[in-house]
Amino acid sequence: MRKIGQGNVTSGKGCSGTLRVIASIPDVLQLMQEDLGEIVVFTREASATAVTPLFPKIKGVMCTLGGATSHLAIVAREFDLACIMGSNIDYEGELDGCTVNFNAEGEIFLAN
Repeated sequence: MRKIGQGNVTSGKGCSGTLRVIASIPDVLQLMQEDLGEIVVFTREASATAVTPLFPKIKGVMCTLGGATSHLAIVAREFDLACIMGSNIDYEGELDGCTVNFNAEGEIFLAN
């Protein structure tokens, strides 16, 4: 495993799964057609409106913006979903489809 970032865990104690990058509502709609049991959603936006329909089925959520009082973090806590906000990712490659994990200290690792 290789450390690729750091963030602030706002709920849960971390998780691991397949990272899926969400940049738009069509991305959410496409993802809703898949098995979400091992998915960790990655978004740059701290608004939960677009990704909330995925929350009951995913393992966790990572966001590059926001903090513990962001809408995304608050809704993630309501769903008892592992969430890391304000993630600083240092990785040049494509993250979509990679296996990642983040721990209770907010460290983000790439498994593949």
